[in-house]
Amino acid sequence: MDQAASKERGMMKYLVRCITTVFLAAMLGGLAGCATANYTKGMKHYQPKDTAAAVRDLKPLAEQGDPEAQFNLSSLYYQGLGVPQDYREAVLWMRKSADQGHVFAQTTLGSLYAEGLHKVIEKDLSQALMWYILAAGQGDMEAVQLRDTIAGTMTPTQIAEAQRMAREFRPQDVYTRSLKEFKSLGEKGDAAAQFKVGLMYYFGQGVPRDYRQSLDWFNKAALQGHPQALYNAGYMHEKGEGTPQDYAESVRYYRLAAERGNQPAQYTLGYMYEKGLGAARDEVQALMWYSLAAVHRETRAKAARDRITVWMTPAQVAEAHRLAREFKIVGR
Repeated sequence: MDQAASKERGMMKYLVRCITTVFLAAMLGGLAGCATANYTKGMKHYQPKDTAAAVRDLKPLAEQGDPEAQFNLSSLYYQGLGVPQDYREAVLWMRKSADQGHVFAQTTLGSLYAEGLHKVIEKDLSQALMWYILAAGQGDMEAVQLRDTIAGTMTPTQIAEAQRMAREFRPQDVYTRSLKEFKSLGEKGDAAAQFKVGLMYYFGQGVPRDYRQSLDWFNKAALQGHPQALYNAGYMHEKGEGTPQDYAESVRYYRLAAERGNQPAQYTLGYMYEKGLGAARDEVQALMWYSLAAVHRETRAKAARDRITVWMTPAQVAEAHRLAREFKIVGR
């Protein structure tokens, strides 16, 4: 792997792309009075030029618990951009984002509860005030105004209930519950769950960051042939995270992932062969893996493929192309 590449580019496919922060559309008409007019942070639509690509980028990030991705995915579902319009899905992802402490998701969810959403959310002023209190506590000035406006229409009992819920709110509980569920499945042999537990230990979601535990869980999934777990284990051996740095071991994992069609692993394996890291320098093998990754629009691989052929002989290039043509993904 290119030593100058950033960790987030190298470590997880899920974090390769940086999602631009654009705030969610106002999901309903306003709270009584001037509340909606003042809630500017919720009135800007997330409208990427390529909505289908945006959904492809956001969905895996949202499913892995990224609150910004969940926030933007909610907007796309509400507007029906890149996906069929679905208010239930929109609210589901908004709630997941708000539960993790995303300030603008909390304010927007407060507005939803303040008005209600037909067949999706019942109007609930205590819930609305709770979310406004939480968002206001993070410095959202629109939430401050909405909090004060709605509180003026509520009974002391309703306000006390909102304050109680706000005091008891714990954003980390979302990760903690997910970790418990994934661990339970992982201990029963579910490779996808094992991989997710590895991610949570790697990023410190619901638990303190622990690279050794992360690698252990990636290894559990890797033993079952999970391509991304194999790639991540290779990366951690290459970087010396949770284990002593070992290029040879990283190449072993990268090859197993690459043979299962993982494009980042194919590119990285090409780089390791090109530079002679963990394996004997072999430009034919390097070009073969670069070529395979480039077929799947791995932009770094395309550049590397074109670069390395400049100093290779025609016979070497032909051999690399032959190996690439004959390549068959393991398990297919």
